[in-house]
Amino acid sequence: MSHDSSYKKFFSRADMVESLVRDFISEDLAQELDFTTLEPMPTVFQKHGQTERRGDLIWRLQWRDGSPCLLAILLEFQSTIDKKMLCRLLEYATLFLEQTLDDDKSKGLALPKILPIVLYNGAKPWSAPCVYGELSERERLAYERGIWDFKYHLIDIRHLEESLVDKAKGISAWIFRFERAANVQEMERLWRVMFRALKSPTYENLRQEIIIWLETCVLPVRKISGAKIVVERLKEEEKMTVVTAEMEDWTLPYINQGIRQGRAEGEARGRAEGERIGELRGRHEGKLEGERIGIAEKAAQVIRQMIAEGFEDNLIAKLVSVPLSEVQKLRIASRRGG
Repeated sequence: MSHDSSYKKFFSRADMVESLVRDFISEDLAQELDFTTLEPMPTVFQKHGQTERRGDLIWRLQWRDGSPCLLAILLEFQSTIDKKMLCRLLEYATLFLEQTLDDDKSKGLALPKILPIVLYNGAKPWSAPCVYGELSERERLAYERGIWDFKYHLIDIRHLEESLVDKAKGISAWIFRFERAANVQEMERLWRVMFRALKSPTYENLRQEIIIWLETCVLPVRKISGAKIVVERLKEEEKMTVVTAEMEDWTLPYINQGIRQGRAEGEARGRAEGERIGELRGRHEGKLEGERIGIAEKAAQVIRQMIAEGFEDNLIAKLVSVPLSEVQKLRIASRRGG
């Protein structure tokens, strides 16, 4: 299965399209749309005597206020950079509008607005132009005289801001998280968290499609070691109907909870250590020093566990609130068996 065909399957789901618009295009726009009216449209265009043109996916839907002007979402999926993407989308948009004018069901309706979106998952940042003719203020004043602009929304999956992906709540974000995962350990953790979030029977087919996609598209291309083993484990877990305790994971709340527990344990151990140190420095100063030692020991324990789980150094430093250099020292020590 190719990248394009996998994405076509994923985004042939209306809930996928809705979550994409809400999380990665505009929540304000999403509030104006009636996603219950989403309907797939033909993507093959052929005028008499001309070569057939085929887009990836087109969805059409109504505005929430019942406006006679519909919105058409043109989705294109890319694993490589296409310098002519702007021209392709402009051509698809024109062909779709012509098709709409020829459609008897659309007679009497205003031409739909077009929302072109490109989802790109390549390793290099997207470098093709996304806008035709950025209009200056002067040009906008002259717009009615024929000056024209056209743009598409680019979602460069591997290079999205981390905060944008983290706060995304819809199901499309899970696909993006898998694309961005650095190793099989992170993919396994993502799977287990996603399994809990999408354990409803509604998502059974989606979960199975994600496993196939990981097995045939993501892992082979990324050449991640241990890929075959992790896929087999995911298949076994997918067969389970109940999420067991072994499937718990290091999500951010879990990490924070562990750190809080570690802090409490450190304080308890610190009080005992402080009593010993207090004989030399005074009980109050010794108690504070002991608490500091206990907290530092537990933080180091948490960091070692996160290193073993495959977390990146920058993320560990951010989550545990320690200098990056301290994480790097512990990683070196763990490699040496210290």
